[in-house]
Amino acid sequence: MAKATDIQTTKAEVRALVALVGTAAEAAMDAWEVQEGRVPSLDDLAEEKTPSAALLRAIRLLDGSCCQLQHMLRPTFVSVSDKVRMNIEAACLRTALEAKVPDILDKHANGVHVDVIAKETGLDAGKLARILRLLTLKHCFHEISKDVFANNRISYSLRSSSPYYDFAGHMMNEINRYGVANLWEALSDPEYGPSTDPRRSVFSWGIREEMPNANAFEYFEKHPNEAARFNRAMTAFRLGWVTEYYPVASIPAGSTWCDIGGGVGHVLLSVARANPGLKATLQDQPHVLIPARESIEKEYPQGLQEDRVRLVPIDFINEAPVKGQDFYYMRFIIHDWPDHIAKTILTNIAQAMKPTSHLLVHDYVLKVPKGKDDTHEDKDYLGAHDAPRPLLPNYGAGGIRPFLADINMLIGLNARERSVKDVVQLANEAGLEFVNFWDCVETGLVELRLKQ
Repeated sequence: MAKATDIQTTKAEVRALVALVGTAAEAAMDAWEVQEGRVPSLDDLAEEKTPSAALLRAIRLLDGSCCQLQHMLRPTFVSVSDKVRMNIEAACLRTALEAKVPDILDKHANGVHVDVIAKETGLDAGKLARILRLLTLKHCFHEISKDVFANNRISYSLRSSSPYYDFAGHMMNEINRYGVANLWEALSDPEYGPSTDPRRSVFSWGIREEMPNANAFEYFEKHPNEAARFNRAMTAFRLGWVTEYYPVASIPAGSTWCDIGGGVGHVLLSVARANPGLKATLQDQPHVLIPARESIEKEYPQGLQEDRVRLVPIDFINEAPVKGQDFYYMRFIIHDWPDHIAKTILTNIAQAMKPTSHLLVHDYVLKVPKGKDDTHEDKDYLGAHDAPRPLLPNYGAGGIRPFLADINMLIGLNARERSVKDVVQLANEAGLEFVNFWDCVETGLVELRLKQ
């Protein structure tokens, strides 16, 4: 039997977590009201703006507190049972999305019987009802009455016209089929397991019969439909736009900005709109710049017409970017590569920089415990471990998305997410030095310059 003092200590921890849940919920409601003028319900189908820093911080605290509270008070079997069956929920969601159930329900604002959905999808009505019902328990879809389903806030966002649909499809098809499902098999393989070669990743193990000695990007080159979906999926990420955290609008007119590996240009356009005085360059592989030009011509034609936006092809592993730019920017690029290739990319950029150039590396940031050799001088770029007690220093479940992305990078390309210190160490080896760290809650900007 536990000692009385131990029981009281545990009760105090539970009550502290309950208090944090209340604090976080109030902060989240305030943030929603400031951002959107409303506090959305689960049945609210209105489009949402990019979440503010205040909302992201509140949700980080809420998620971390709720999850830790649940795991403290649940019987162990309940927690284990839920964890080992998470793939069932994902399989049900994939089925609903492949059948485009959210699109069907979008035509029936008041809901529709599963028989109608089944007829349109070609699926068995009884089985489909059970799949949708499971999803409603985690608040994706709404079962109005027995076998009558409607969209709710989450399922509505997964219509096929949404980039969230593409992100879900990318993750639950090729990434799951060739990557996630093979994690143990690849890591225990004597050839693939210890390798840091992108062509010996978990994903590469999964495609080895179709494409021996290939990496994920080479897979996408051979599969244009999946590649197009991947590019659309990348526009779904609404976390920490550079324009919200870095003073882009105050950069002097006439300054140059180069987005390296910028995909179809959705981030570049946000920069160009925030500061019309900038001369912006988008660099990526030639086949990526084709849809990028189409997107920019549609979304921001004046940029091309006035020569304020230009597109320049690059192979950033083997080539330096456009020389002499005032600002170089990379979003979710360095995390795609293992350390030795990431160092090469940073070295190529350093060769193009002038003494006054700035490089902004924008990625997820891992908040990891300090090592025994960390010094006081490291404090400016280690990343804040400011979660209130009794939460884990990195917020636990509230800070899990960067760590999920880290395993995703491991699976896909033998790559990784990094702490700020990790990025700075790589940068130092490439001839760069740390200037500043801009905290974007889940992501972060590491600002670098040439060593002085």
